[in-house]
Amino acid sequence: MNTSRETTHDDEILALRQQLVSSLKFHHCATLQNIPLESAVRAMTAAWDTCHPEDLPQYCSDTSTAIIPKEQVAKSIRESKYFSGS
Repeated sequence: MNTSRETTHDDEILALRQQLVSSLKFHHCATLQNIPLESAVRAMTAAWDTCHPEDLPQYCSDTSTAIIPKEQVAKSIRESKYFSGS
């Protein structure tokens, strides 16, 4: 069961998510139309990482060695509670 604090936090995250979606859509629509989903997600991850450098463990490099099929990436993103707005 969500507490009032968790609900407030989730509402804030949802509002920030909507703000980011609107900003990306308005400012970067042409770019997003011309690159694959995985590339867009990797770009967002790289941008997020630069804003949170303290969150990355020292042993992690900024290059992924995993090969993830694009269908799996898209499915994972769409099922994320932050992506779905749930």
